[in-house]
Amino acid sequence: MYPFRDFDCVIRPGDFNLLQCVFEKELARAKLKVDMPEADALAKRLITLYQEGVRNPADLLERLNDH
Repeated sequence: MYPFRDFDCVIRPGDFNLLQCVFEKELARAKLKVDMPEADALAKRLITLYQEGVRNPADLLERLNDH
C-alpha cells in the first residue's frame, strides 16, 4: 500500500458512502457475507484502489472483478 502523500487519500463521508455501496454490490455479486475472510480481502482491495486514485464506482467494480 502507498503511504499517504496528500489529503486526497482521506476518505470523506461521501466517499465512504460510495465505497460502502461498491462493497455491498460486490458482496452480493460474489455471494459473500461480510464476516467472511474473502470480504475482508475485498475491502482491503477496494481501499487500495481508492488510495491509488480510482474514484468512479464503475471503475472500482471493474477493477475488483479483474483481481
